[in-house]
Amino acid sequence: MSEQLEMKMAGDKTPVDTRLSYSSASVIRGCEQKYFHYKVAKTPIDPDQSRDTKAFSIGKAFHHILEMSEHKKPEKIGALLEECVQDFGIEEAEAGLVHAMVLKYLRLRSKQNMRCIACEYVINDPMVIGFIDLIEEDLDTGLWWISDMKTAKTFYPTTLSRLPMDRQLNLYASFAEQIAEAFDLDLAKFGGCRYKVTTKSTAKQKKTESYQDYVMRIAENNIKSYDVIVPKDKLNIDSVTKEFTENWERSMELRAGEEPKRNYGYCESYFKPCEYWSQCHNSCFSEIKESLEVIEEI
Repeated sequence: MSEQLEMKMAGDKTPVDTRLSYSSASVIRGCEQKYFHYKVAKTPIDPDQSRDTKAFSIGKAFHHILEMSEHKKPEKIGALLEECVQDFGIEEAEAGLVHAMVLKYLRLRSKQNMRCIACEYVINDPMVIGFIDLIEEDLDTGLWWISDMKTAKTFYPTTLSRLPMDRQLNLYASFAEQIAEAFDLDLAKFGGCRYKVTTKSTAKQKKTESYQDYVMRIAENNIKSYDVIVPKDKLNIDSVTKEFTENWERSMELRAGEEPKRNYGYCESYFKPCEYWSQCHNSCFSEIKESLEVIEEI
């Protein structure tokens, strides 16, 4: 049994993966109670809540096409889009959006002399579970980079100032030595991280335009793609990995039975109520909302 797995003690011999992902560490920092219900107790979410996966599906489709094509122009993008409709649940009307996003990303990449070394690299560590989107080399400079791919509604300029302390970038950068060994790379030529963002669009296909015209229109006018370079000397790897280790240790304490702390300021994170609202408030979000009187001037 690998060292990152532990055995449940109450007669259940199913192995439990105790590694911590970047996203789970974020939940611990936000609210230990939510992490406990989500990852430890596996508590069912409240009946009035749902996990909207539409945005994630579009992102998954975008990542899948680039992974399958090794970040080059796909030979048969139609077939890949059909896979995404079948496997990731995107609607056929959304296929054009994903197509345009891939096109915009590849247009930016065509202006750079980059080589894909690996996609979806699996981190090998007893505490961390994670998949690095892209490891790539700049053929002009000889430097190689750990790159994180994002899709978003928009790209905020404030993002730039926080990237040197970005927890995910720094966590992944801490595995540069492991990656160098895995792909026979010169560790001295590790350049740092790249943060790649491609925006989405809500523009719909017009009845008067073809699928191809729609893809080209939103790629030209509605979608943007960015590649932000964060050199290794700007990163803060030691402080971020120290914090992550503390988060992992806390996750193990919660698994061992320690009482999780509640952060009521996290109940409405990302502009939606927590899926486990009733665990802290004794009633579901919609029940409490309907029980309160609201006086409004119209």
